[in-house]
Amino acid sequence: MNIIITRALNMEFEEKDLAAKVFHGKKDKLLYILELSYKKYYNLLYNYGLKLTNDSELVQDFIQEIFTKLCKRENIDNISNIKIYLLRAMRNIIYDYYVAQKDIVSIDDMEFLIPDAEVFKTFFSKNDEELQKYQTLLQTINSLPNQQKQILYLFYIKGLTHKEISEVLDINPQSSMNSLAKSIRKLRIQFGQISEKYRRIYFVNIRK
Repeated sequence: MNIIITRALNMEFEEKDLAAKVFHGKKDKLLYILELSYKKYYNLLYNYGLKLTNDSELVQDFIQEIFTKLCKRENIDNISNIKIYLLRAMRNIIYDYYVAQKDIVSIDDMEFLIPDAEVFKTFFSKNDEELQKYQTLLQTINSLPNQQKQILYLFYIKGLTHKEISEVLDINPQSSMNSLAKSIRKLRIQFGQISEKYRRIYFVNIRK
């Protein structure tokens, strides 16, 4: 099947999605593309937002605000990757909210919320040795700085590259790589050679 690559959004749309649509000017096409983007990335934004605040209604409001602002623009030619733009917008809007509430003074103060170790008890028996390992892994990850936790999440679960992570978090790619390396070293000190299984099991439970 032929695929149209919309470079401004770094997204793939099936040809029929655009070819079958009659647009009345650039604005009409822009709104349609944003509608597709909303459907494609809503869950991504919602889940990421809930890692930065535990207020689900607030996150939903922020998603609406982000897309409302985009819809008011004449074009999005300067957005090279819509997914990364949206993630960064979500991070920034939550930060601005907490600054306005005087809850934080620096973006480094933003927590990155992850489930308590109790979450694993729904998947494993209380005496399960594996459960204890997962809980210890979770506690170790919880002890990491917030930015390191975000990088672990964005790299291993969301599949972002270090370049993309750097754009979301406003750091350079080398800093992202260094931070990830530090996190893995700490985990390896705690557990020895951390297997892919443990990394995946942990993050499977914070996808939602």
